[in-house]
Amino acid sequence: MITSDKLLNHLKKLEDEEHLLINNNQYTSSQVRLAEQIVKDLEKELTQASIKPKLSRRRAFIVILEELFYDVFVYPKDLTLDGIHRRASVRFEFMNRESRGFETPTQVHPKNPCLYYEDNGHGKARYKVALKHLVNESHRYFQVPEAETSLKIIFNEVKLC
Repeated sequence: MITSDKLLNHLKKLEDEEHLLINNNQYTSSQVRLAEQIVKDLEKELTQASIKPKLSRRRAFIVILEELFYDVFVYPKDLTLDGIHRRASVRFEFMNRESRGFETPTQVHPKNPCLYYEDNGHGKARYKVALKHLVNESHRYFQVPEAETSLKIIFNEVKLC
Protein backbone atom coordinates (compact mmCIF):
# COMPACT_ATOMS: atom_id res chain seq x y z
CA MET A 1 0.00 0.00 0.00
CA ILE A 2 1.31 3.43 -0.89
CA THR A 3 1.78 5.91 1.95
CA SER A 4 0.05 9.27 1.91
CA ASP A 5 3.43 11.07 1.76
CA LYS A 6 4.44 9.19 -1.39
CA LEU A 7 1.04 9.86 -2.92
CA LEU A 8 1.27 13.58 -2.15
CA ASN A 9 4.79 13.77 -3.63
CA HIS A 10 3.62 12.01 -6.79
CA LEU A 11 0.61 14.33 -7.10
CA LYS A 12 2.86 17.41 -6.73
CA LYS A 13 5.09 16.14 -9.55
CA LEU A 14 2.04 15.58 -11.75
CA GLU A 15 0.71 19.06 -11.03
CA ASP A 16 3.64 20.61 -12.94
CA GLU A 17 2.76 18.79 -16.15
CA GLU A 18 0.42 20.38 -18.68
CA HIS A 19 -1.46 17.30 -19.79
CA LEU A 20 -1.91 14.89 -16.95
CA LEU A 21 -2.49 11.37 -18.13
CA ILE A 22 -2.88 8.71 -15.45
CA ASN A 23 -4.00 5.22 -16.37
CA ASN A 24 -5.40 6.52 -19.68
CA ASN A 25 -7.45 9.20 -17.89
CA GLN A 26 -6.75 12.88 -18.40
CA TYR A 27 -6.91 15.26 -15.42
CA THR A 28 -6.61 19.01 -14.95
CA SER A 29 -4.23 20.61 -12.50
CA SER A 30 -7.19 21.75 -10.37
CA GLN A 31 -8.32 18.13 -10.08
CA VAL A 32 -4.83 17.15 -8.94
CA ARG A 33 -4.84 19.94 -6.31
CA LEU A 34 -8.23 18.73 -5.13
CA ALA A 35 -6.86 15.19 -4.86
CA GLU A 36 -3.94 16.52 -2.79
CA GLN A 37 -6.34 18.26 -0.41
CA ILE A 38 -8.50 15.14 -0.09
CA VAL A 39 -5.45 13.03 0.80
CA LYS A 40 -4.34 15.58 3.44
CA ASP A 41 -7.85 15.78 4.92
CA LEU A 42 -8.22 12.00 5.06
CA GLU A 43 -4.83 11.60 6.70
CA LYS A 44 -5.75 14.14 9.36
CA GLU A 45 -9.15 12.55 9.98
CA LEU A 46 -7.70 9.04 10.28
CA THR A 47 -5.05 10.27 12.71
CA GLN A 48 -7.65 11.93 14.92
CA ALA A 49 -9.98 8.92 14.77
CA SER A 50 -7.26 6.59 16.00
CA ILE A 51 -6.77 8.61 19.22
CA LYS A 52 -8.80 7.21 22.09
CA PRO A 53 -10.41 9.72 24.45
CA LYS A 54 -8.91 9.71 27.94
CA LEU A 55 -11.28 9.03 30.81
CA SER A 56 -11.07 7.77 34.34
CA ARG A 57 -11.94 4.12 34.65
CA ARG A 58 -15.21 4.97 36.42
CA ARG A 59 -16.31 7.47 33.77
CA ALA A 60 -15.50 5.04 30.98
CA PHE A 61 -17.52 2.34 32.75
CA ILE A 62 -20.43 4.77 33.20
CA VAL A 63 -20.46 5.51 29.45
CA ILE A 64 -20.49 1.81 28.54
CA LEU A 65 -23.10 0.93 31.18
CA GLU A 66 -25.35 3.78 30.11
CA GLU A 67 -25.07 2.88 26.43
CA LEU A 68 -25.89 -0.77 27.08
CA PHE A 69 -28.56 -0.36 29.78
CA TYR A 70 -30.06 3.13 29.47
CA ASP A 71 -33.51 1.66 28.88
CA VAL A 72 -33.67 -0.90 31.73
CA PHE A 73 -34.49 -0.34 35.40
CA VAL A 74 -32.16 -2.99 36.86
CA TYR A 75 -28.86 -4.41 35.64
CA PRO A 76 -28.90 -8.12 34.70
CA LYS A 77 -27.94 -10.35 37.63
CA ASP A 78 -25.06 -11.98 35.73
CA LEU A 79 -23.47 -8.66 34.66
CA THR A 80 -19.89 -8.24 35.82
CA LEU A 81 -17.39 -5.43 35.43
CA ASP A 82 -15.04 -7.67 33.43
CA GLY A 83 -17.14 -7.36 30.27
CA ILE A 84 -17.64 -3.65 30.85
CA HIS A 85 -13.88 -3.25 31.33
CA ARG A 86 -13.14 -5.01 28.02
CA ARG A 87 -15.56 -2.77 26.13
CA ALA A 88 -14.30 0.38 27.82
CA SER A 89 -10.64 -0.42 27.15
CA VAL A 90 -11.37 -0.74 23.42
CA ARG A 91 -12.91 2.76 23.25
CA PHE A 92 -11.09 4.71 25.94
CA GLU A 93 -7.65 5.21 27.38
CA PHE A 94 -7.79 5.06 31.16
CA MET A 95 -6.22 7.97 33.00
CA ASN A 96 -5.88 5.98 36.20
CA ARG A 97 -4.74 2.40 36.53
CA GLU A 98 -6.44 1.82 39.86
CA SER A 99 -9.25 -0.70 39.54
CA ARG A 100 -10.09 -1.21 43.20
CA GLY A 101 -13.11 0.39 44.78
CA PHE A 102 -15.77 -0.85 42.40
CA GLU A 103 -16.82 -4.46 42.31
CA THR A 104 -20.28 -4.28 40.76
CA PRO A 105 -21.94 -2.19 38.06
CA THR A 106 -24.26 -0.70 40.69
CA GLN A 107 -21.27 0.63 42.64
CA VAL A 108 -19.98 2.33 39.49
CA HIS A 109 -23.27 3.68 38.11
CA PRO A 110 -26.39 2.91 40.20
CA LYS A 111 -29.73 2.74 38.43
CA ASN A 112 -31.34 4.79 41.22
CA PRO A 113 -28.51 7.06 42.40
CA CYS A 114 -30.63 9.17 44.76
CA LEU A 115 -31.65 6.09 46.72
CA TYR A 116 -28.22 4.45 46.46
CA TYR A 117 -26.38 7.53 47.80
CA GLU A 118 -29.11 8.53 50.27
CA ASP A 119 -26.83 8.06 53.31
CA ASN A 120 -23.50 8.68 51.56
CA GLY A 121 -23.09 12.36 50.76
CA HIS A 122 -19.38 12.05 49.94
CA GLY A 123 -19.99 9.18 47.50
CA LYS A 124 -22.83 11.11 45.88
CA ALA A 125 -20.61 14.18 45.46
CA ARG A 126 -17.89 12.12 43.72
CA TYR A 127 -20.53 10.49 41.51
CA LYS A 128 -21.98 13.89 40.62
CA VAL A 129 -18.51 15.15 39.58
CA ALA A 130 -18.04 12.11 37.34
CA LEU A 131 -21.44 12.67 35.72
CA LYS A 132 -20.86 16.40 35.26
CA HIS A 133 -17.72 15.77 33.21
CA LEU A 134 -19.51 13.24 31.02
CA VAL A 135 -22.54 15.47 30.50
CA ASN A 136 -20.41 18.50 29.59
CA GLU A 137 -18.37 16.51 27.05
CA SER A 138 -21.02 13.97 26.04
CA HIS A 139 -20.50 14.49 22.31
CA ARG A 140 -16.93 13.15 22.66
CA TYR A 141 -17.77 10.01 24.60
CA PHE A 142 -21.20 8.69 23.61
CA GLN A 143 -22.06 6.74 20.48
CA VAL A 144 -25.70 6.14 21.44
CA PRO A 145 -27.72 9.39 21.49
CA GLU A 146 -30.43 7.92 23.75
CA ALA A 147 -27.81 7.03 26.37
CA GLU A 148 -26.43 10.56 26.21
CA THR A 149 -29.91 11.99 26.83
CA SER A 150 -30.56 9.48 29.61
CA LEU A 151 -27.36 10.45 31.41
CA LYS A 152 -28.29 14.15 31.26
CA ILE A 153 -31.63 13.32 32.89
CA ILE A 154 -29.90 11.28 35.60
CA PHE A 155 -27.44 14.10 36.24
CA ASN A 156 -30.28 16.62 36.66
CA GLU A 157 -32.02 14.25 39.11
CA VAL A 158 -28.83 13.77 41.13
CA LYS A 159 -28.35 17.53 41.36
CA LEU A 160 -31.82 17.87 42.89
CA CYS A 161 -31.76 15.00 45.40
